[in-house]
Amino acid sequence: MGTTNELKYSSLALMLDHFSVNRKNAKFLEHSFNINDFMEHKVDAVSVFRTNQLFELDQRNIEYNIIDPAEYGFSMSAVNLFTSYSEALSHTDRSRNFIKASKKGWAYALAHTEETIAVIYNHYSKQKSLDALAYEAEISKKMMLLDFFDIGATNKELTMRAIKQLKHSGLLADGEKLNTFIFEDALRELGHGVMFTNEQMDYLKNKKELHLCVDPDWMPFEAIRDGKHIGITADVISKFNKQLPIPITLIPTKNWTETLLKGQSRECDIFALAAETPERATYMDFTRPYIDLPVVLATKLDTFYINNIVEVKDKKLGVVKGYVIAEQLRNKMPDINIVDVASITDGLARVESGELYGYIDNLMVIANSIQRDFTGGLKISSRLDENVKLAIASRNDEPQLNEILEELVSNFSEAELQASYNKWVAAIAHEQPFDYSFAWKLLAAIFLILSAYIFHYIKLKKLNNSLLTLSITDKLTGLYNRVKTDEVLIEKKAELDRYGTELSVILLDIDFFKSINDNYGHLRGDSVLIEFSQIIKQNIRKTDYVGRWGGEEFLIVCPNIGVKEAMALANKLLDKIRNHTFLEVKNVTASAGVNCFSKGESINATIHNADQALYQAKENGRDRVTAFKK
Repeated sequence: MGTTNELKYSSLALMLDHFSVNRKNAKFLEHSFNINDFMEHKVDAVSVFRTNQLFELDQRNIEYNIIDPAEYGFSMSAVNLFTSYSEALSHTDRSRNFIKASKKGWAYALAHTEETIAVIYNHYSKQKSLDALAYEAEISKKMMLLDFFDIGATNKELTMRAIKQLKHSGLLADGEKLNTFIFEDALRELGHGVMFTNEQMDYLKNKKELHLCVDPDWMPFEAIRDGKHIGITADVISKFNKQLPIPITLIPTKNWTETLLKGQSRECDIFALAAETPERATYMDFTRPYIDLPVVLATKLDTFYINNIVEVKDKKLGVVKGYVIAEQLRNKMPDINIVDVASITDGLARVESGELYGYIDNLMVIANSIQRDFTGGLKISSRLDENVKLAIASRNDEPQLNEILEELVSNFSEAELQASYNKWVAAIAHEQPFDYSFAWKLLAAIFLILSAYIFHYIKLKKLNNSLLTLSITDKLTGLYNRVKTDEVLIEKKAELDRYGTELSVILLDIDFFKSINDNYGHLRGDSVLIEFSQIIKQNIRKTDYVGRWGGEEFLIVCPNIGVKEAMALANKLLDKIRNHTFLEVKNVTASAGVNCFSKGESINATIHNADQALYQAKENGRDRVTAFKK
């Protein structure tokens, strides 16, 4: 804490919490465990480790109840590594090596449980039986949550939550503050940055330069434009360049397949972004993943939302040749009809032309490509169960390079990565390269072939329609923007005033959206908005209009129905939303306010009253529909 001299620098994230077991109707908790006292009813309740004492209780057929603090929101990790600031900063290599050895030891023990049990039993202690040790190994694996945490991963959020819980319970004074407690963070804070060993420095000096390969067409993550590496990974590599004593030089390639071939031939030392596969592991080493991407399916606009990719596995689905997602899907569904394409642009163009049913890639890349080149023609129709975890890869015949890259990745903060996301996701919307060669060919065709006039006219009309779509569409969600929604309101209100038709509105707002952004980041918040919009779009009537009203608010204009029918539609939408599993965030709810138009009431007044109804729904507990009472 604020006055301590100790620095916590690695948590093995075992989640081996103490928790309590008690006999039925027990009233007291003790702080030590004695199996014999427990059997003789000398204590009613004890604090135990899930991996140890429960085995003894089960073996002796003793009934017990479990009081697990985690079920009451109190979670703590155990088996943490600690050292002093002076040790960590004066002997950085020794500290790093100890962390690395601890992680490797745990990884080996978990992968070779029988061997580890034999070593413990034969060489260290026979106090536990072989069965008890096997039980401990099995429960330890489950409690380490390896699907969520890497071995040795630190969890700042979990630690900060524990601090709040200790303060709330009075075990820690309110004035106590937590200093920097993670090893790599402390080095950065005190100006140490990345520190290479003597052996690593010798390797780099002998190497003289590092050759970099990238995917030449995978924005916003990376691309090659006019011979220059651009995108999110360009920012990452740029920082690495500043920390290395030798330069990193780009090796240009025309497509991802060529990039992989250059890696196999050892022309590339580094890959800025790559997913680990058994085949690639034959010639690459990988750092820890630093980007985790959801995978989605893009199709034409007239395609209904697809709940499971299995529903369309017989249709032609494009994936860039060499991408790991193709291997994952083929392993999961051997009969899936995957078609190799040269690039994302090639894949989406073939979907637009009808040659392919859909194209599969990560959410951010597809969303930006649709926004840039295919607005009004394509949409995201499904989110797959698969995620792609991407790391920095390096040639595996020089293992020192992987160790160096691992240190560099550890020194690249989440805040820096988020800033790069924001920079390139915003910039991609303005990237509109002009193809001068196409323009000259077009002019030549106009002058030489008069009959081509019709073709050019149709092409121009298509472009105008695309520009019109851009002007009325919210670029993130694909729904109507505020300007277009206002136009719909004016038009439908005029019809009501002239013909006396019914007209209602539904104002939807995502519950606790700010906490989603705060807890998961704005990129994940954007993903929620996209999924939320798809749910609305797929479940309203063909005659309804939906637009993004602002932030996390959405407005649905419902012609020819009154409040009762609008309430039913709103309840249907809220049910679809609460039963949908959102990426990473999982459960999301929304609230809705409903109102109907009348001849004597202005548009502004009607929307204001719908907003009041929405406010009332929020006040009444959220996840509900409220109609404005006139």
